[in-house]
Amino acid sequence: MKKFFQIKLFTKILLLYILILSFALYGFTRYVANNSIELLKKGQIGIHQQMIAAMQNIMDNRSKTIRDILLKIYNDQDLNNYIMGMMGDEEPSESYAQNSFEKQTMVNKLDDLVSVDKNISHLILYNSTTKKAYLYLYDLNYAFADFTDPITKNIPQLQNPSQVSFILPAHLGAYHARQSSTYYFGMASNFYYPRSSLFLGRFIIEFGMEDLQNTVIQFGKDMKGYLLILTKEGDVVFDSSSTYYGKKYPYFDKIGQSSESAQLAEESIVNVVNSDESKFIFASVLPKSTLNKQLNIFNNSIYLAAIILLLLIFSVYFFVTGIISKRVNRIVSAMGKTVKSNLLHRIPLTNKDNEFEQIAIHFNKMCDNLQDYINKSYVYELQQKIAEMKILENQINPHFLYNSLEAIRARLEIDGNDEGGQMIYSLATLFRASLKADSVVTIAEEIEFCQMYLNIFEVRYQNLFQFHIDIQDEIKHCGIIKLILQPIVENYLIHGFDRGRQDNELSILGYQEGNTICITIADNGIGITSDKLSELKQKLNTTSPSTTGSIGLHNANERIKLLFGSSYGLDIESDGSNGSRITLRIPCLKPEEIKEMNSERFAALPTII
Repeated sequence: MKKFFQIKLFTKILLLYILILSFALYGFTRYVANNSIELLKKGQIGIHQQMIAAMQNIMDNRSKTIRDILLKIYNDQDLNNYIMGMMGDEEPSESYAQNSFEKQTMVNKLDDLVSVDKNISHLILYNSTTKKAYLYLYDLNYAFADFTDPITKNIPQLQNPSQVSFILPAHLGAYHARQSSTYYFGMASNFYYPRSSLFLGRFIIEFGMEDLQNTVIQFGKDMKGYLLILTKEGDVVFDSSSTYYGKKYPYFDKIGQSSESAQLAEESIVNVVNSDESKFIFASVLPKSTLNKQLNIFNNSIYLAAIILLLLIFSVYFFVTGIISKRVNRIVSAMGKTVKSNLLHRIPLTNKDNEFEQIAIHFNKMCDNLQDYINKSYVYELQQKIAEMKILENQINPHFLYNSLEAIRARLEIDGNDEGGQMIYSLATLFRASLKADSVVTIAEEIEFCQMYLNIFEVRYQNLFQFHIDIQDEIKHCGIIKLILQPIVENYLIHGFDRGRQDNELSILGYQEGNTICITIADNGIGITSDKLSELKQKLNTTSPSTTGSIGLHNANERIKLLFGSSYGLDIESDGSNGSRITLRIPCLKPEEIKEMNSERFAALPTII
């Protein structure tokens, strides 16, 4: 465990993030669980209110249906006469009773009346004078028939002499065997003699429960508890649980007194809608035990989901931590090997674009640059050491040689040989300049060395060679590597000079392009063939020292690149038989700046070299 917590910063950050997320998830789960009872309660109350509103609409349509049917009966004289005949003191007229066509016509008219509501099952006519009740079974196409006994037994309210309309609570069908197990409810209205207010009896329509049950089914998956439609006296018209049919609702008094919660068969949440305009009372009952059961299921689901999510979070944590640790270990291992002077080790790369990949790319690039820098610095130092060794080998007694050359020059001038004296003077000056310790001079000094060298050559080959030098004054104070131009000039004198012609010419031009100094040495010599030119350019682009041919050009180019960088050096151009053109490019720097750059480069060399 101690080792685990001592590892990577990224792992600790990720672990802290996971812990914060876990606590936040736990807090959210607790909050939802604590408030879920109110959420479920409000949700169920909302569903109950929607169902009550739907059932109110259905029952209002029932009342409207009865009014519409009565109005049509009053307005249809033939149908009205038929019904009057049925409800009169005497039997219906023989024309209706014996004429099957007339009877079928009346049946069709009655069918049209009740077809406005597919839930109408029975039409009942009760004559309060004769105490007879006639039944029309719509769904069996029966004409009116005398069902006085079963009707009065099933609807005892008909015996009430009061002329008040009433509601028939739910009851089983008692008029046909097929209806004996089905519950119906009815709505009774007063029936009067046409064009008078004389009370004749009752007109009753009985409805089935299909549309009410379908409304419950629509919400059945989401609704808990049960719904009731009651009369104003507490009789059950509709019960979605089918528990209280055929009797008065036993807790009617309690739901009427409670605004929300009541102790019924068990403690329940009650929602009651009772208006003076409606003939019905609508109530929804939600037992708290049912709500608590649903609450337990809901809370258990929340906790289970939270546990699964936490397991998933920690799985992702360990997976991501493993990936991060693997990448970090690779980087740390590579750095450790580099610290131990192993610059050849590289971090393996992938195709993923992330911060670790960027670190690996930059680390590998750093190692490449460092290795390249060390190699170049090593080669440069080695070449410098070789040059110093050659100087030491040739430095037998520089003052003795210089004094001897001065003595020879003086003797030649005494004898009148001024040209010989001038050659000895130029040679002595070059010899003394080459022995100076400074490796960096000004361009003016370097051009002076070249001019002395060319003077010796011009005296040697009189009338065969000439040169001219044109250097911008702005760059004469800038610094340059000592004796860097001499190998280029010597290359022309060895390979380009033609002793068979008298117009050999060499020009040295110096100018500035931006922050770069360009010195061009051009000649009209024998030129360079295309194959030889390609070979020379290839040699200049290699870092390994040349052992054959154009060694001076290669060394000069390599010294410039090692000191100033790969963007500087020598360029060679030739058009075959019409001379060559070599351009030297170096940065525009003062001599002390170049010396400082040179010292910093050697100071940065590691001890392993």
